[in-house]
Amino acid sequence: MIAKIVTIDGPAGCGKSTVSRKIAARLGGRMFSSGRIYRTLTWLALEDKIDLSCFEDVAQLPLDHVLSIVAPDAQFNVLVDGKNPGDVLDSTRVTKEIHYISGNAQLRQLVLPLQRSIPSDLPVVAEGRDMGTVVFPDAPVKIFLTATSEQRAIRRHEELKKRLGEEVTFEEVLRQVIERDDRDSERDISPMRPAEGSCTIDSTECTIEMVVDSILERIPPEWIPETNPSTD
Repeated sequence: MIAKIVTIDGPAGCGKSTVSRKIAARLGGRMFSSGRIYRTLTWLALEDKIDLSCFEDVAQLPLDHVLSIVAPDAQFNVLVDGKNPGDVLDSTRVTKEIHYISGNAQLRQLVLPLQRSIPSDLPVVAEGRDMGTVVFPDAPVKIFLTATSEQRAIRRHEELKKRLGEEVTFEEVLRQVIERDDRDSERDISPMRPAEGSCTIDSTECTIEMVVDSILERIPPEWIPETNPSTD
């Protein structure tokens, strides 16, 4: 088990990725996003034209392809057959179908050893839906980050327009956010919920810096280097 690990769980659009990157930088460590695994598998299923509703075929994906997690810099990357799919993983096409992958109990069990095998030579900030409850239940610091569905939809809508160049209505994004929340919290396997001993932080009215500072207050001081790397 990794000694210096911070888990940040929560729903889509609450700021987990941005906050995790900044916390990892302050610790001189790396950020791990479990969602990259499920997005990679979703993208792979779409590319292979696999019926996403067929649980058996979907569960075969990590057996038919080589999945690996590498740490070339401050963020872990998920490779499939040695290649990084890139920004296509964040597209609406993938997001709309990811629930088939994340809700597959057999698949989640198959990728659990992969998640726990991430390089641990540096501190790790792991973000997702079940980092503190399932993947790293013994993590010393556990955070559950949340925000209203409307605020999270605003953030996701801006990301789709600015970074991915997608034109999607706000109403459609909000609908997707609410539907995904329901699926993530109600699924039988690894439902999204605060981990035992975690601290819940509502980011609705907070800046990223405020959330980062709040989390840093809960991290042992000896984990934080005296000279911190840039968080830009």
